[in-house]
Amino acid sequence: MKNNIVRKANSLVEASYKLSINQQKVVLLLASSIKPGDENFQPYQISIKDFAGLLGLKNKNFYSDIADLTKDLLSKTLSITTEDSLLQINWLSSVQYFKGSGVIELCFDPKMKPYLLQMKERFTTYRLKEVIQLKSSFSIRIYELLKQYEKIGERIFLLETLRENLGIGPDEYVLYGDFKRRVLLASQTELAAKTNIAFDFEEIKEGRKVIKIRFVIHTQATEENVDPMISGTLFQIAENSSNADAHLEAILAELPREYQNQKSVRKLVADALAQHGADYVTRNIRYANNNSNATNPGSNVAKGANYRNYLAKTLKSDFGLAYQEDQEALKAKEDEARAKAKAEMLLKKQEEEKIEKEKSLLAKAQAYIQKLDQDEQREIETAAILSLPPEMQKMALESSITAKIAIKRAMERVIIDRYFKDDSTDQNIKEPASREEYAGIIKSTHNS
Repeated sequence: MKNNIVRKANSLVEASYKLSINQQKVVLLLASSIKPGDENFQPYQISIKDFAGLLGLKNKNFYSDIADLTKDLLSKTLSITTEDSLLQINWLSSVQYFKGSGVIELCFDPKMKPYLLQMKERFTTYRLKEVIQLKSSFSIRIYELLKQYEKIGERIFLLETLRENLGIGPDEYVLYGDFKRRVLLASQTELAAKTNIAFDFEEIKEGRKVIKIRFVIHTQATEENVDPMISGTLFQIAENSSNADAHLEAILAELPREYQNQKSVRKLVADALAQHGADYVTRNIRYANNNSNATNPGSNVAKGANYRNYLAKTLKSDFGLAYQEDQEALKAKEDEARAKAKAEMLLKKQEEEKIEKEKSLLAKAQAYIQKLDQDEQREIETAAILSLPPEMQKMALESSITAKIAIKRAMERVIIDRYFKDDSTDQNIKEPASREEYAGIIKSTHNS
């Protein structure tokens, strides 16, 4: 049964839903029971003991556990988005237990037919065995999303889109650091160790905020033509877990070259990898490389030069965790400094451009005023005075040099506002008043 093939339309792979790890396995087990020639869904019967074995249910109450699991699954919905519709649907239409038979019968909702039956294009396939052993629901979803793009070799997601695909709500893993650790890094380790694909990922940022994730997809097994219906996306892992060996070799490459082939060091790393995972081992190797006197003589002579012993202590105590956090904090600080410097440079450039633009506008206004006849200049002068604050309007009527300069500048602003407004960044220019209003001001000024 583990060698059964799962076939899903790509729109179903990209659907938004949230299921527990065992609920996902139920759906995939049922999907793998579909035969290539099926034109309609059948009531697929599965042995409860086989069912329990695949789900890893080992207690005596697995019958009731399965019943609870499927009952909850009946209420779970998913959203499938296509070019012209949004379909909200339940996974299953019915679940039936036959007393004394040890058999469970499950049926997909009929509206799931276009996404699981008779697909000719735009579908993804893989063996059930690739995901049935996974322990994280996120690992299964990421496996499918990357399997879809395996031949392309990379896939880029908006962070929000990825969260939606994975069924992560807005109140879950709010901090990106938590999402990275609990979802991305955990899935990265599990897929590399247990499936026929692995991935690296790159964070694409705007400023300091991560907005996209770029996945680089690596195939870890040989392509196998199992079924002519399969579009070349099916790969099988050998029983000896050669993918795990490849993953170990990738981590061993982090070691200094002179230690990569030492059996004691290799065993130390392999044991730690099996116990703690790739991220744990990698960060501690990097810490040891940086701090062991064997690889960095200037670090601390008193510690001696036994790299293996130093690495063993580091792996045991996870000295690399604080080191990794310090490196991430340093990088964040450097990124912040670069962003600040860039912002300051941009601001300076904008200020310089603003000054040059203002000079250009003033030159245009001055040239324009020189071309006006006496009456036109008087009208502009009137409008200029009225554009000034009330306390300055009285001062502008004086014959002092200060008053003349104030009026000249105000006239230039009026001209800019009237004739070069599209070129101006100043949005605070007051619309000039009429001659009658100006006459009233003059009169009130003389009477006061």
